[in-house]
Amino acid sequence: MKKISSYLALAAVALAFTACSDDTEPKATYPVNHDFLNIPVMANQTIVLETAGNVDFTLSQPDYGVALVPSYALQISLDPSFEKLPSQMGAQISDLVYNSNAEKAFYQLPNPANTASFAVKAKDIADGLSNMFGYDDIEQYKGREDKVYNGPLYCRVLSFLSTANPGTYDKYSILSNVVTLAGVVGYPTVRQPGAIYLIGAPSGWTAPDEANAGVLAPWTLYENKDAIDSKVYHGTFDIPADQFEFRFYSALTGWDNGDSWGPSANDEQVPIEFKDDKYSGAIQPKGKGKFYVAGWTGGWVKMTVDLGAKTAEFEIVSGPEAE
Repeated sequence: MKKISSYLALAAVALAFTACSDDTEPKATYPVNHDFLNIPVMANQTIVLETAGNVDFTLSQPDYGVALVPSYALQISLDPSFEKLPSQMGAQISDLVYNSNAEKAFYQLPNPANTASFAVKAKDIADGLSNMFGYDDIEQYKGREDKVYNGPLYCRVLSFLSTANPGTYDKYSILSNVVTLAGVVGYPTVRQPGAIYLIGAPSGWTAPDEANAGVLAPWTLYENKDAIDSKVYHGTFDIPADQFEFRFYSALTGWDNGDSWGPSANDEQVPIEFKDDKYSGAIQPKGKGKFYVAGWTGGWVKMTVDLGAKTAEFEIVSGPEAE
């Protein structure tokens, strides 16, 4: 099947829907065939998630009646109907449940694909198992590291159109058939909030490399625990006098791998001003510009960086407890 890039897929969605008025049905039609998820090559093998790397999936594109490519989100469950909670499925499974108030019947993996062949990280599947069992902190595995899931796993795909119109999303979302991975072995892992890093004068201009992760830990902004994948990061830092000069990095891959976020494209100081102790402004991907305050006298700054909306908000606060 011909693969189409995410850009072309979104453009096709826009083309299919732009010409439609509020009282006119879109040209797209709801697919009638739900059997579009193929049986994975590894379906009958034992998949040890800790060492598997990736699990590959392929599918047939649902027919929406127009030339577009939807997004595909993999969903997993311990129940072929995707309805029963783990604690409702017998002693072998319920013995693994940590928090019966937080367990889930199924889990949708992050990072939907836009092609009919895609690889899913085995760790994401393992994180999903932990999520269904109610684990939300790796510390909860202490003393029960051997209590990991070993059994069949059921998979399906949600096909949806990536548009800003919730009505379109609801109307054209479709679930695939269910396929079975006969033997999946989990391991202790829990999905953690994402992070970005403040790189600049306050952190000694330490290079954004994995080798410096420990040094940069105090200069890390995190997603909220209940907002994983939001791309909204928070942190409160004591910025020393005359050192308000920095940009952000979304990954520790070095200076020039496209992971920098700053107020401008060029490597330059971009002066900002606080009004009533607050600042709000734009931030851009691959930006090498540096937020800069001349004559900064030092103090705590609460930061919220939204990489989805491409905004940065700073607030002068009295200390870290203000976060």
